[in-house]
Amino acid sequence: MKELKEMELFSELLRTPENELVKKAIADGRHPIGYHCYTTPIPLIEIGDFFPVRLRGTQVESTEDGNFYMGAWLCSYSRTIVQSLINGDYDWLDGLLGTLSCIQIQRAMQHEGLLGIDKRKSPFFYEIIDVPRKQLDASVHRMTVDVRRIADELGSMYGVDMSDEALSQAIHEHNEFNALMRSIGDMRLEDKPRITGSEWHEVMAASLVSPHYLLVEPLKKLKSALEARVPDKVRKPRIMVVGSILDDPAYTHLIEEQGCVVVADRYCFGSMPGLEDIEEEGDPYENIVRHYLANTQCPRMMEESVDRFDYVMDTVDTYKVDGVVFETMKFCDLWGYEALVNFRRIQKAQIPAIRIEREYLLSGEGQFATRTQAFVESIRTKDLV
Repeated sequence: MKELKEMELFSELLRTPENELVKKAIADGRHPIGYHCYTTPIPLIEIGDFFPVRLRGTQVESTEDGNFYMGAWLCSYSRTIVQSLINGDYDWLDGLLGTLSCIQIQRAMQHEGLLGIDKRKSPFFYEIIDVPRKQLDASVHRMTVDVRRIADELGSMYGVDMSDEALSQAIHEHNEFNALMRSIGDMRLEDKPRITGSEWHEVMAASLVSPHYLLVEPLKKLKSALEARVPDKVRKPRIMVVGSILDDPAYTHLIEEQGCVVVADRYCFGSMPGLEDIEEEGDPYENIVRHYLANTQCPRMMEESVDRFDYVMDTVDTYKVDGVVFETMKFCDLWGYEALVNFRRIQKAQIPAIRIEREYLLSGEGQFATRTQAFVESIRTKDLV
C-alpha cells in the first residue's frame, strides 16, 4: 500500500521520550505524569492540567546500571526503564504514578525512589497504587479508597481540582478519545485492512506517550487518509500477537515483513484491552477502579486464566485470525506461565500458533524473522491443502 504522510508524526513521536507534543504541552503549562502499567487508572492523571506518559526505554543502548541495581534476572523492560530514568531521559516529568502490577515493576518503582528520581525536581509527585489481584467488592472498595487518597495528594501538590465532577469530565474526554482511536483500529477488521499492524502499533504507542488533546486533529487527518487508501489486492495471512509488554513497532514490522498482516494486539501497550469505554454513571472513582480491574487481561489477575484464553479465542473469531504469535519477554514470570498454559490451549483448539521468547529491546532479528517466516509459510501451506 501507498505510504501515508499522515503517519510521519506518529513515527516521530516515538523517537524520543520528550517528543514535540510533550514539549508543547509542557509549554502550555501542563504537568506530565509518568506511569508503567495498564492497571494505572489513566483518567486520574488526565484531570485538569495533567497528562499521562507511559514509560518506554527503546532509546536506551545499554542497561549496565539498570542491571546493577535490579539484577540481571529480572525482565529487561524493568531494567531498561530504571536505566532510562538514571540516564535522565525522563527528568522533565512532574511525577510518577506506579502500580504493584508485578514484582519486576514493583522493584523498579522502589529503586526509582531509592535513587532519588523524585528529588530531581520540586515539586514531584511519587506514589504507588496497591492493585488487588482479584475482582472482589472488598478489593474494589480498598483500591477506591487508595485512589481517592492519591488524588487528594496530587491535587494538593499542584492545586488541581480532583473532585468527582472533575474526574467525570476526564472520563468523558477519555472515552471520546478512545472512540476516535477505535474508529481507526477497527479498520483491521476488514478482509484487506487499509492500515498495517505496524502502522497501528505506532499510532497506539504514540497515543500512550503524548498528550491526547494535541493528537485529536492528527488522528482525524490520519483517519481520512486511511478511508481514502486503496488496500492491497492480495489477502495476507492474518496474525494475532499475544504476550507481554511490546512497545516497539519494529517487532510488528519484522513480523509483517514475512508476508502477513498483524490485525490484533493482545499484549501490554496494545489496544486489546485498552480502548474500552469507562462507565460514566455513578461514582467516578469506583468506576475507574472497576474498569481497570475488570478489563485487564494481565496474568497478574488470579484465577482468570481460562477467561483470558476465551478472550483470545473471541478475538481470533472476530478478527478472522489465521495464526497466533505468542511472544514472551525473557524472565517475565507472569507471561511465562501464561504462555505455557494458554499456548497449549490454543494448539488444542487447532489454531496455528508459535511461541517466541524475546528481550524488551529489539535483538536477535535474524532468528525472530526466520521463525516467523516459517510460521507464516506453514499457514499458507495449510490454506492451500
